[in-house]
Amino acid sequence: MSHLNVHPHGSASVEVAGVAVDSFTERSFAETVIEWAGKPGVDVAVGVNAHVCNLARKDAQLRGFLQRHTTYADGQSIVWGARLLGRRLPERLATTDVAEPVLRAAADAGIPVYFLGAAEGVAEAAAERLRARIPGARIRTHHGYFGEHDVPRIAADIADHGTGILFVGMGDPVQERWVQEHEELLPPAVLTCGGLFDWLSGSNRRAPRWMIRAGLEWFWRLGLEPRRLAKRYLLGNVQFIAALARQRLTASIA
Repeated sequence: MSHLNVHPHGSASVEVAGVAVDSFTERSFAETVIEWAGKPGVDVAVGVNAHVCNLARKDAQLRGFLQRHTTYADGQSIVWGARLLGRRLPERLATTDVAEPVLRAAADAGIPVYFLGAAEGVAEAAAERLRARIPGARIRTHHGYFGEHDVPRIAADIADHGTGILFVGMGDPVQERWVQEHEELLPPAVLTCGGLFDWLSGSNRRAPRWMIRAGLEWFWRLGLEPRRLAKRYLLGNVQFIAALARQRLTASIA
């Protein structure tokens, strides 16, 4: 029997390039995660951007995972894509921006949080910065470089902490597969979060506010890691736009 709760996407969700994206504001998202932390089973939220949409078209396992679980518009491309299709999402919820409201709400509610992922020391550096900013924050961490033989020990540490909310930062689609394969070990609320810990720790510097508002944060990130991200952004953005165009054409014919 699966421990993962299934969340059918409702009428407020918007299909963008083949992926249903749920409608949230920053506040409603944080409230939803806190609610999950007190419920039985395991609820999962996944941030969706152009890269995730591109991966899902080629990866049936990831596509199924996104169909079964809560999603939100992590990329500005998703908000723009919805608009192009004549639909509306309230706002972009960059995981980097929404993490702190979730953590503040968790601290207020006395809910312990666990960070799993990134290179050794990065998640802990992020946690140290957040503990200094958020009174009452209870965050335990473990890096993302471990083998399957380490999982029982890590799961025991997550349970020992009384974790209500787990952030899993391993990159797409590895983090979603890990969640699916280890569902029986997970706490009530799980957020997959990619490179979040690198940003929260200060290992990577975020784009200037004007670039974020203009939807150009991807360009900033490309400048920071051109060799790793060139294919994702330069080729991937073209693939995403093509998928949107096909979806719009299909809708107009129908």
